[in-house]
Amino acid sequence: MGELLSRILPVFAVIAVGAVAGRFERFGERTAAVLNDLVYWVALPALIFVSVAGADLSAGVPASALLASAAVVVVAYALGWAAARVVRRPPREAHAVGLVASWGNVGYLGIPLTVAVLGPATAFAASLTSTLHTALAISVFLVAVTLDGRGRGEEGAVALPALLARRVLGNPVVVGIVAGVAVALLGVRLPPPVATTIGLLGDLAAPGGLFALGILLRGAVGSLRGSRAPWGPIGAAVAIKLLVMPALALGAAVLFGVPAPWGAVLVVMAALPDAATVFVLTAQYRAWYRESTAVVVITTVLSLVTLPLVVLVLP
Repeated sequence: MGELLSRILPVFAVIAVGAVAGRFERFGERTAAVLNDLVYWVALPALIFVSVAGADLSAGVPASALLASAAVVVVAYALGWAAARVVRRPPREAHAVGLVASWGNVGYLGIPLTVAVLGPATAFAASLTSTLHTALAISVFLVAVTLDGRGRGEEGAVALPALLARRVLGNPVVVGIVAGVAVALLGVRLPPPVATTIGLLGDLAAPGGLFALGILLRGAVGSLRGSRAPWGPIGAAVAIKLLVMPALALGAAVLFGVPAPWGAVLVVMAALPDAATVFVLTAQYRAWYRESTAVVVITTVLSLVTLPLVVLVLP
């Protein structure tokens, strides 16, 4: 519990600083947009690259762990999408709900928390599971919003395969993942100045995204207050992320016969609250991004109760 609090309280502190700063004209929505671009195009790819490039792939990876992780993410995404469509939210918005429901704080919170709870031997499994969750959730979202926007504006003049390749393979987060996997597979050791530079850029991701979220939080709460329409998908995303997804992970670990410690790592990763990165991505596509700020805050608060309970039932 102490480790969990030590990780979560600074998250709220940075959001709070951003919210206070957002009351001043100098730190308005324009500042949040610049910060969002910095995190999305530079800091987040660097952070993911460092995490993936440092993984030791020589130990091998159980196929059952990969299948179970993929199944959990896809099912959670589909449930979030369906919950939004049931209340007749637009398809693009529904896909944003699916992303928020299926992609937790697997990097900043997930890896260190897993190592603290399950031991240092789980570091590799945590890093790989984090990478898989990130790559799959983002790729599904990008493909979905690309298909949804097909035929409108510039996208209608581009062949679908080329458009999908540009959206997915050209996404900065995906580029960071692919580059990191290449470095890990080849066993390349980056020169210390290069590694340090990339690490410094990656360190901007968490505070930058949280600060931008804080700036927009006041406006998001104001726009949601008194409106009943958005709260159904918000509640569904929170429930799926904190309750349904870890239950799916527990079932998948048993169904696919995921060996230790991969099964326990999968359950912990599935139970994590949302990170500011979901807000960063949805804001880039102007899809359900204000509501996603509420989900980030709500899931982070409630995870103080749900995460310890999940740890008690780990396989």
